[in-house]
Amino acid sequence: MLGNGWIGGIAPPNKLLVAKESMKSLLTLFVGIVIGAITVFAYPHFQEDSSEVWVSNKNLSTQSGINFPVGTKFVVSEYMPEGFVALSLTVNVEGQELSSFQKTIVNNSKNLRIPVWAQNSN
Repeated sequence: MLGNGWIGGIAPPNKLLVAKESMKSLLTLFVGIVIGAITVFAYPHFQEDSSEVWVSNKNLSTQSGINFPVGTKFVVSEYMPEGFVALSLTVNVEGQELSSFQKTIVNNSKNLRIPVWAQNSN
């Protein structure tokens, strides 16, 4: 021990300084959590609520024989980087008609898409 009370020339930690730094870190953490929570809850509020709808001006058909007449409305799901556009079409079926369908369960299908390619059916 040196004559000034320091061990090996290292100053003892100032308890007030350590407490101040701890409070500063806790305050920074708290502010970060509050800003993150505000951002998460505000994001849906400021998100755009409109959808892009396209109406076909030509008859379209698929390889499996599905025909979409002129005037069919499609909602744009996503512009794909490969150069095509993913369009959505909602098909409503009466409850009693469901017996004409075969039901399949798909796990983790939140964003499931079953692509069908359509082209002009001149």
